[in-house]
Amino acid sequence: MVVPSPQPPMSPTAESPLPPGVEVANPWIRLGSYLLEGLLMVVTLGIGWLIWAAVATGPVGQTPAKRLLGLRVIRGDTWRPAGLGRMFWMRGVLAGFVAQLAIVFTLGILIFMPFWDSRNQNIWDKVSNCYVVTDPHDAWNTQKAPL
Repeated sequence: MVVPSPQPPMSPTAESPLPPGVEVANPWIRLGSYLLEGLLMVVTLGIGWLIWAAVATGPVGQTPAKRLLGLRVIRGDTWRPAGLGRMFWMRGVLAGFVAQLAIVFTLGILIFMPFWDSRNQNIWDKVSNCYVVTDPHDAWNTQKAPL
């Protein structure tokens, strides 16, 4: 039996598992991150993006675009940044596959899911049990990787 993990509040409170200054990312910045990610992949021909993601940002719950925008992916079960394995296998491969199928079957509408979901999650966030949060001050004290 799987027990669902508690959902983080939209902004930190006394009961919040999120550090001060960290909030669930709003849908507009999520959409901007998605578009910036695509642009960075095109500009770096995909290879540069993969190297950048694996070396500099993946181990601390960020993709290159999320890094530039001050966003971070955290796990719903530990409230800590998702590691490279979770980012690659759960979010990239498994959730990415499920999301691509779902997006095709909904004619692209699911790309906008954070706009109506109560926790601003997309389909791949739900499959991987993750949240995208704003983390402008590096609340988890991850080692700042070079841009």
